[in-house]
Amino acid sequence: MTGPLFRLLFRLSALLLAAVCVSAPAFAQPLPGRPAGPETDLNMVVALDRSESVDLAERTAQNESLAAALTDPRFMAAVKGGWQGRIGIAVLTWSSFNRTQVVVPWTVIAERRDADAVVAALRDYQARGGDVEHRPQTDIALALGAGVELLDAAPFPATKRILNVISDGIDNFGREAFVDRDEALAHGITINGLVHARGSAIPIVERFFERQVIGGPYAFVLSTPTPESFTGAMLRKMLLEIAAAGRSSRPDGSGSLRVPAYRPMRG
Repeated sequence: MTGPLFRLLFRLSALLLAAVCVSAPAFAQPLPGRPAGPETDLNMVVALDRSESVDLAERTAQNESLAAALTDPRFMAAVKGGWQGRIGIAVLTWSSFNRTQVVVPWTVIAERRDADAVVAALRDYQARGGDVEHRPQTDIALALGAGVELLDAAPFPATKRILNVISDGIDNFGREAFVDRDEALAHGITINGLVHARGSAIPIVERFFERQVIGGPYAFVLSTPTPESFTGAMLRKMLLEIAAAGRSSRPDGSGSLRVPAYRPMRG
């Protein structure tokens, strides 16, 4: 093929190629309203109680138990076993009078070094005395509301969203927790609880969490009857949540489960 026809076809091909090259980056952009980061198997917010009833030893135990769970080989194996092989995590502290603080901003955990970075941020917060601004009362509705806001602000999409509320007591300040619980469920968020009450308070706090706090597909509350059991319970909770992320969701919450007692995990 020669002459004017060849030159015309050549120019048309060049124009088409240029159009493809110019428009191609648009396909790489995230959809409007969608987070821009890599997708995770789940996004998790851990909300740590910093009310007056949680003393310094218990606050330290919360941080160190979370650190031990995040760096446990079983946790990392569970993360890598997901469809995406990574999860998103953020940690906040809460008490009352609108006192909340993001201790660990959104971080993707895909490797041990990612978990180490979260642990370093937890320990830095504790070393700086970050809890000094918290107030004495226990406002679990505040924890739920702050957790939902943080999950909605996650910079990467997830197939499942979980809010963990960790506390040693029931509400004694603010509005009824179930109001914010129901709002969280409307956002498609599953709420789990980790109770570290002692003695006769355990069943009281468990019942409160079951009725007013937890909810969503495969939701559960896990109790730690002794300080020594807290680390194992934190790890167990994390493994249950990662495992549940691989199950099909049930919008009516009919897959919810209750984990009534701590049992030591075999190493």
